[in-house]
Amino acid sequence: MAYTVRPARFDEYDQLPEIERSAAQRFAAQAMPEIAAGEPTDATFIGAVGALGGVFVAATEPDDVPIGFILVGLLDRAAHIYEISVREEHGRRGLGRQLIDEASRFAGAEGVSALTLATFRHIPWNGPFYQRLGFRYLEQAEWTPALFILRQHEIESGLSVDQRAFMRFDTE
Repeated sequence: MAYTVRPARFDEYDQLPEIERSAAQRFAAQAMPEIAAGEPTDATFIGAVGALGGVFVAATEPDDVPIGFILVGLLDRAAHIYEISVREEHGRRGLGRQLIDEASRFAGAEGVSALTLATFRHIPWNGPFYQRLGFRYLEQAEWTPALFILRQHEIESGLSVDQRAFMRFDTE
C-alpha cells in the first residue's frame, strides 16, 4: 500500500482521536493498559495546534484516508511533537519516520533548528525508535521552562514519569 504525508484538512481533525486510540492499543502488550484505555488528545487542542502549528497526516493512496498523524508546534525555540500516532494495522511501515520528517520540515519553515518530544524510555517504538532517528535524551539541566510545565502536566495526568523522558533532535 502506498501512503502520502500532507497537512491535515480541518474536516479530518475529528478522525485523529480514533487513529490515536488504535495506536494506543500497542501499550496493552507492554503492561500499560492505562495508556491503551486513556483518552485521546482533546479535539480543542488539536484545533489549537492546527491554528498555530502543524497537523499533518499520513494517508492511504489513492483513497486519501488518514491513518496516521503528527501534532507539532513551537515551544521554547524548538518544534515540539505533542503527539504522533499511526493506526495499529499500518504500523511498522516507516510512517512514523515520514511524519517526523514532516515535523522537521515544519521546524525549518518556522526558523527553528530542533525538534523535542516527551516519550517512554523503555517502549521499543518510543525512546529506542527516536534514538535510531537521531534524537538524544535530555538531562533535566537541559530542559526548557515549557518542558518543566509539560512534566508537571504529565504528573497531574497520572503518567508514570519515572519511565518518561524528553528528547531532542537538532536539525542542523
